Amino acid sequence: MSDPRIDVVIPVYNGARFLEEAVLSAVRQTLAPARILICDDGSTDATPEIAQRLSQAFPQVEHLRLTHGGEASARNGGLRAATGEYVAFLDADDVWMPSKLHTQMGVFARADPRVGVVHCAYQLIDEHGAAIADGYVAEPSRKGDIFRDILINDYAVSGSASAVVVRRAILDQVGLFDERLFHGADADMWLRLAYVSHFDYAPEPLVALRIHGSSVQRRNARGRAVDFFLQQLIFYEKWQDVAGSDPAFHANLRNRALLFMLPNLTAPGRVEAFYEVLRSHDSPLARSLFSSRADLLGALAGMLGRYGLWRLRRVLLNDRSRFVG
Repeated sequence: MSDPRIDVVIPVYNGARFLEEAVLSAVRQTLAPARILICDDGSTDATPEIAQRLSQAFPQVEHLRLTHGGEASARNGGLRAATGEYVAFLDADDVWMPSKLHTQMGVFARADPRVGVVHCAYQLIDEHGAAIADGYVAEPSRKGDIFRDILINDYAVSGSASAVVVRRAILDQVGLFDERLFHGADADMWLRLAYVSHFDYAPEPLVALRIHGSSVQRRNARGRAVDFFLQQLIFYEKWQDVAGSDPAFHANLRNRALLFMLPNLTAPGRVEAFYEVLRSHDSPLARSLFSSRADLLGALAGMLGRYGLWRLRRVLLNDRSRFVG
């Protein structure tokens, strides 16, 4: 059975190793999408050949050859080409369970008409497709108006865009992915969507998220802590007029800054560089986070103490919760 209302957007850059498995997981849905758009972000490996072969083998698969611009740009290329009433995102190294779209469209059918986004639970797999039993998984738990949950309480809509299906009409209200963001463009989009629509979810793990050495989650996270946090700053600055007067807004951004710097405590030069970047930044929000070096160092010391207690609970009590500061 197919559903002419659903288009799938798959951004990929040099993803030849896993692309075919991802695409086939979309092709083999029990509720098949109308179109599967491989949004090739100027790949220089075998991705174009694989994408072309898949488009010849399956009429619903299309290969969009795009100029390299990053993941957000590739997703936007897919959105511009998509014509369905719903858009489902799938990363090129992830895998859908066969009933994913059927289950999520069932949630849409039963949901309040204000629901514009349905996500789902997920599991983790390694580069060989084996389950990762001890990895952190953010279980879906909140529905309805979750704007504040995302902005202030760090609610994770999903571990990946691969878990999300969106009404196209709602996407058109908020616009395309922010191409300034190389980190967190999906979270930025979910927050914008949450501002204008309600969310719902399927509790079943309908996506396998692949964790591997070249995945975005693993690339130079420690060395690029300052760059990553400045991306978060772009994300938060959009909502100052909406939530800037809420003390929790400022506290949450400050906590995020500390989390980014915690792995760099053994490199004092990075901590100093981070403080100087914030102190001299054009954004008043950035300059307001820490009143002095002593403020930053004291806050980091406090977080380090809390981190030590969290590690102790993991060892003694097998506490698998995520450290949030």
